[in-house]
Amino acid sequence: MGLNTALLGRHVRRLLAGRAPDITEMASDMQELWPQQVSPGRPALFPPGALERCLGLSPWRDWQTEQALIRGDPVVHAATQAYLLRNAVFAGTHLYLGPCKHRVGHGEARYLEPDLPPRQHVPEAHLASVWTGADFFGSFLRDNLTLEMIPSAQDRKIGARGKRHRHAAGYRDLLGLPEPPIPGHARIDRLTIYRDYGQNQFKRQRYDSLRSRLRASVPGSPGAPGVFLRRGTDGEARRLLNEEALLERLAAKGFRIVDPAHAESVQIAAQMLDAPIVIAVEGSHLSHAVYTLAAGGAFLVIQPPDRFALPFKEFADCMEMRFAFVVARPADGGFVVDTGEIDMMLDRLA
Repeated sequence: MGLNTALLGRHVRRLLAGRAPDITEMASDMQELWPQQVSPGRPALFPPGALERCLGLSPWRDWQTEQALIRGDPVVHAATQAYLLRNAVFAGTHLYLGPCKHRVGHGEARYLEPDLPPRQHVPEAHLASVWTGADFFGSFLRDNLTLEMIPSAQDRKIGARGKRHRHAAGYRDLLGLPEPPIPGHARIDRLTIYRDYGQNQFKRQRYDSLRSRLRASVPGSPGAPGVFLRRGTDGEARRLLNEEALLERLAAKGFRIVDPAHAESVQIAAQMLDAPIVIAVEGSHLSHAVYTLAAGGAFLVIQPPDRFALPFKEFADCMEMRFAFVVARPADGGFVVDTGEIDMMLDRLA
């Protein structure tokens, strides 16, 4: 058990400052790596009446953003920026500097940290982790791995403690991205952190690079007209009650059924490689398609009626891929999808 003195000191400094500024306000220097840009959007495809069945949004989304994505409005992509922090302290899952506390790993800041090692001194480092990637598998694939591509080979990268995503190590092997060391507890003289959430062309370049790496690592399987990705039970419960009937219908069309809960990363990638379309219930498991889906491929997402979300529409627009969705109907214990609507959307995506 270790005392988190950085958290104690931050608490005092925040009281003296009267506010808790964003940690980027404490940067001694900022470099813009890619400017803000505006890109044309693409309208989403969906069957008549789908939006009327939406009963609620994901807690991480807002309806204004979703409506703009559905319409295909032009998208303003945030700039990618690097911030230099001097004399920051990394403790547990947070960075501390002056009155600032900034989460970068999975878990809360605690005054008594059970696994806090003695503080080490690091002259210079680049942080290659964001809290979303530490918390969620989908963000790990889309955000953390692309972020790790920014520092040069000579730069010292560090990571942060995250959930132990089952397939993370396998994808790191396939993509040639070993896990950065996690200091646990360190004072860092010069720490570079990044703002890299915009789906701009700089991020597109890194997606493309990782997609090429995957194809160099994985032998593809004979082509199929598409893939259905089972959700499994690792995340929050989203039960598609008529999934077996849908799978029987898709298998008759030649679709490959992929169950990530019972396969390793290399097996998943081999089964999905260059599939022209992926169908799945909305969720992080759809990220298995980020590096495997064919160029110009399509997402067909089954939206739970009470948890509508379009994060993969943002990715699809960035990659010039097509995107369609259907909204399921609520049922006791989960929801059901209209298989006729799936057929309709497959015809429209053909």
